[in-house]
Amino acid sequence: MNVCLVHADRARARAGSTMVVVALLMAAVAMLSLSFLMVLRSSHKENQGSRESLSALYAAEAGLTAGVDQLARGEDPPFQLGSQANPVEFGGGQEYWVDATETDERIRLTSYGQTDRSRMGVEMWVQPSASGFYRWAAFGDEWVHLNSNSRTDSFDSQDGSYASQASGSGNDLHANEEGDVGSNANISMNSNIKIWGDASPGPSGTVTGSKLMNITGSTTPMATTIALPDVVVPSISVTAFNGTISQTLTSGLYHFANLQMNSNKTLTINGPATIVCDNFKLKSGSSISVNAASGPVVFYVVDDFVLNANTMIASTTSNPQDVTFKLLSDNILDPGIDVDFDSDLIGFDSNSKLYGTIYAPEAAVTINSNFELFGALVARRVDLNSNCRLHYDERLMTAGGAAAAAYDTLSWRVISQP
Repeated sequence: MNVCLVHADRARARAGSTMVVVALLMAAVAMLSLSFLMVLRSSHKENQGSRESLSALYAAEAGLTAGVDQLARGEDPPFQLGSQANPVEFGGGQEYWVDATETDERIRLTSYGQTDRSRMGVEMWVQPSASGFYRWAAFGDEWVHLNSNSRTDSFDSQDGSYASQASGSGNDLHANEEGDVGSNANISMNSNIKIWGDASPGPSGTVTGSKLMNITGSTTPMATTIALPDVVVPSISVTAFNGTISQTLTSGLYHFANLQMNSNKTLTINGPATIVCDNFKLKSGSSISVNAASGPVVFYVVDDFVLNANTMIASTTSNPQDVTFKLLSDNILDPGIDVDFDSDLIGFDSNSKLYGTIYAPEAAVTINSNFELFGALVARRVDLNSNCRLHYDERLMTAGGAAAAAYDTLSWRVISQP
């Protein structure tokens, strides 16, 4: 009897121990399940927060895009798109607002995007992107040389005349410091030159001279070469031209075998106009005046291009964007060319002025002493003689209207919330 009681007590003890173990295991499983649920919940919250932050960042990026688009449409800083109190709706519960300010021709865009639970801010610095070929006061495909006392600087035609922006006197007279010089090859210079801007040789080119300190900007080579496409001359029927008298051309299309203005005569042209010339010459003291109120004037010159001393080409507002010369002219004898090759005449004589752009991808252009160009020059070779002056118009960087304006991104970063 006693033996049976002992066995029963032992059985009950084992059963109790098992129940304790089971209870402990169940408690552990419950704790693990609870921990797992808490981790899942935390992870869900983190994922939700990340998604909302990312959504807010997307909205801020959309604000930057809208800001750059506003710049491209011609809006000058400072300006705002929306505000913190009245943001711009982006869709899907997303909103943004943008501030644009300008410092030293660089534009700072700050954009804030938000959703119901999150807000992100981004900052981007941009500057106008140089477009077309007119990025320099002078650019030579094969080389550029500056003789003693030649000068390049810049001005902004939108801010008024060059004279109103210039300061200093004598050889130190200049306006702004964007009078860059560039080449796909080498740039050389004599003493006493002055470049208020950069001198940028080709990727494997160099800048040589005894007074490199007379370059106010960089002499770093360009990363890539610049391609100069051929000049394509429009097909227009030839008509006669009489340059023995002063006269006016109405807006339209013209082709003259010889456009030659005799001394002290003036040709007035009402734009828009396209003028093809087999040969172009202004004799001493003659001039061309362009009325570009309705549009610019573009010249195409096939062979000779000569500006004699004391000539003048300008629009009535002296805006370099109003007058463009595209020269098919070729005055360079290449190796292997027949000795009977008829080299074209290219002349920019002393004491003359031209307000406009010159594109001559096959010509060697020599700018003679005391010649003054307001605009830009691009040629196969460029030689600037003593005392000539090239004043680059900074508006040529984005010439072509708002649709052609573009901006280079200088920096981008996430910023703290307002």
